[in-house]
Amino acid sequence: MEKTNNRLLNAKLNKYIIPGIMMSLALQLGNIVDTIFVSNLIGVEAMSAITMSLPVETIVQLTGYCLGVGGSIAVGNMLGKRDKESASKLFTATFAVTLLVGLLFTICAVPAAGPIARLLVSGDGVLTTYTGDYIRVSMLGAPVIGIGLMMVSYLGVENHPELASVYLIAANVINLVLDYIFLRFTPLGVTGASLSTVLGFLIAMVVFVRYIRSDKRNIQFVRMKVSDFGIIKEAIVTGVPMLIFMAANFIKALGLNTIIMNQIGEEGMAVFTVCDNVLLIVEMLTGGIIGVIPNVAGILFGEKDYVGIRVLCKKMLKYSYIVLAVIFVAIMLFTEQITILFGSDGGELGVHMVSALRLFAVCVIPYLWNKFIVSYYESIEETAIASFVTFLENAVAVLPATYVGIYIWKQIDGIGINGIAVGFVATEIITVIAAWIFRKIKHKNSTFYIVPDKNPGTNLDFSIKSTMEEAQNVNKKIMEFCKANGASAKKSNLAAVCAEEMTVNIIKFGGKTSNWIDINLCLEDDTCRLRIRDNGVNFNPLEYSYDSEDFDIHGIELVKKISTSMDYIRAIDMNNTIISF
Repeated sequence: MEKTNNRLLNAKLNKYIIPGIMMSLALQLGNIVDTIFVSNLIGVEAMSAITMSLPVETIVQLTGYCLGVGGSIAVGNMLGKRDKESASKLFTATFAVTLLVGLLFTICAVPAAGPIARLLVSGDGVLTTYTGDYIRVSMLGAPVIGIGLMMVSYLGVENHPELASVYLIAANVINLVLDYIFLRFTPLGVTGASLSTVLGFLIAMVVFVRYIRSDKRNIQFVRMKVSDFGIIKEAIVTGVPMLIFMAANFIKALGLNTIIMNQIGEEGMAVFTVCDNVLLIVEMLTGGIIGVIPNVAGILFGEKDYVGIRVLCKKMLKYSYIVLAVIFVAIMLFTEQITILFGSDGGELGVHMVSALRLFAVCVIPYLWNKFIVSYYESIEETAIASFVTFLENAVAVLPATYVGIYIWKQIDGIGINGIAVGFVATEIITVIAAWIFRKIKHKNSTFYIVPDKNPGTNLDFSIKSTMEEAQNVNKKIMEFCKANGASAKKSNLAAVCAEEMTVNIIKFGGKTSNWIDINLCLEDDTCRLRIRDNGVNFNPLEYSYDSEDFDIHGIELVKKISTSMDYIRAIDMNNTIISF
């Protein structure tokens, strides 16, 4: 018998990592591809226009991102508490609001794009024209981008991380192909780069058909009354860190563009664009791993599985820093080749890019830690800490740090470009220290995790392989634990019988995918609570009734009769059954 609990959970996390990386890669790849194609096929000025458009891009994505991330975490908590009805209402409400806001952007796109571009870029030069062209198409496609980003977040909590990956990969493959066609063979210019992104998100939505038509979803589209839309506050509250992140990103993008253009000029914008895209590459590969945390931790937190939360966090951090080490070495070894990829001609500007990028690479180490703590704290409803870190990192610290960095470096070499990189390194280090201080003030005697070291009550945690030989020991192990901890003979017998019946049925009918079973027995006050997780076929014991001799699952009706309550949810692609006595 496997004595280490959460063996199955560990295995499931491995399943989420690769789709998570692919999803993050696909999500960021569009911006990077646009930048590479534009810089090489149009020019550095056009590449800078994409960076100048970032404040508007952030606003366009705001609703889909915030309601998607906040809604999916809130839905994960609801599913952890077995409240499917509220989860479906929240999903429907966030979908409707995201679509409506996107349509408002579409209506405003044509008249507003030009004036916005002139606000972002002083004057009426080529850079202003490029910026306006890029913004216009992004605003027209706001409903498509918003719904796409929102659905990606929900697919993760709905046991379909691979489907979210397929959608984003398809969207970016289409974007890649259309980028080349539009920029090489049509006169669309920068407009073509923006249009290819929107069309990629739109055409790839065919992937969602499989999910929407599935009758095994935990959340559904439901009819809503006007009064029902009040539930959207759950997504807003949970999504506050993401909302602050997006708002801070807007301030950050607008502020950095202004500082760099005023202090250095278009050469500084070109260098900053390259550094920012390298950070997106880091985000692609490590963000997907960290991104598993909101999908899984919300459900574990709802179930009060604090041990599982620790298992999750330690594994994600370990994998993230392994990947980051590889990225850091690659940046240092191939710095010049990276700058050439983004349109550097190897001249004086190229020399500045190489120097700045090597300094900038240092910031990715604390950057990853800051990203992790935001994802973790928002998942356990510690939104104050997550929001503090987000706002400090992306608005409060980065602008003055960059300004001071440029000013100091100007005194050194008369140019100041390396000061951009120094400002980012300082920002991430300041944020790490400030986050630690903030947590210590808010939770004086807590550890980093804040949640208890152990799950509530007195717990027996163990995992078994899905074999009849190991199932035979379940009854004995539970009886010994109950006796040692003073549980009544009646509750001990009920727990042992139920655990044995459930595990035997999982082994017999779970299918080929069933290989491990995680078992937790909790004694808390006068309640005895048994939780069983398995990765077998989707099976809800609450909906089972005797059908025929060919499919007679013995013991389910017995468990229903002798238990006080029985709850079930399919979450993290596992059957999660909780039985109380």
